[in-house]
Amino acid sequence: MRLFMRLAIGLLLSGFGLTAAFAAQPEAAACRELVYAANPSYPPYHWAEGESAYAGASVELLALALPPGVRARPVVLPWRRTLEWARQGKVDLILSLRITPERTDYLLFTAHRSFSNPIVVFVRRDRVFPFKQWADLKGRRGGVSFGDRFGNGFDEYWRAELTVEEAPTMESNFAKLEAGRIDYFVTSRYVGEAYAGAHTEGHGVTVLAPPISDEGIHFGFSKASPCAALARLVDARLKELDRKGVSEQLLKKHLRRYLEQSGAQPPGARR
Repeated sequence: MRLFMRLAIGLLLSGFGLTAAFAAQPEAAACRELVYAANPSYPPYHWAEGESAYAGASVELLALALPPGVRARPVVLPWRRTLEWARQGKVDLILSLRITPERTDYLLFTAHRSFSNPIVVFVRRDRVFPFKQWADLKGRRGGVSFGDRFGNGFDEYWRAELTVEEAPTMESNFAKLEAGRIDYFVTSRYVGEAYAGAHTEGHGVTVLAPPISDEGIHFGFSKASPCAALARLVDARLKELDRKGVSEQLLKKHLRRYLEQSGAQPPGARR
């Protein structure tokens, strides 16, 4: 009995010591409340719910990745204002966005991704064409959403080699695809599937393989925020969660959730 008590007390003290040591790190002490924002319309990664909250895989991943004692507070803003507020330090963290040279001027990105983000070519289901390489898109009319960046050299390629129109939103691009005004639309696979699954009228769409790129998306801390000191801790946690398959599970979970909320069936369930 005495041995059992000594072991139990030892375990409790050990656990307390680890938690206290983690919380006492300068990185955690520098940021007790973290103000975060995200693209308000980027399901299943994240989307706004009302005027003061977000839902989605990124939100749940953030809760798992933050150190104990740090409270996360969302602010919902238009996307361009989100980026500007992060530049000014009014927002401490932006969830799950692509790394670009411009953004690295004011954001400190986690080295490890938050999620996979394959960029793919969507086409109408009744107008599929052979696609093995980017050159197969030549001679066809393509669409992208204004401001989107795809990585892997494709941004430079489509501007120099392809006939591509920019439209303000994903909604307008899918409408153009449905109407036959463009032959294909390049966007995030999971975001495109979420939108297309929630808007099932018309001809329907499908994805061409292989992907254009899959460089991942990352958490970006404002360099003007004291919470940027958390980047190292959050990065290590993201790496661990990704290794365990948690990130992918969250994506699939929230894609199903978003489609169910929209009254649509998840991929693979449609007849």
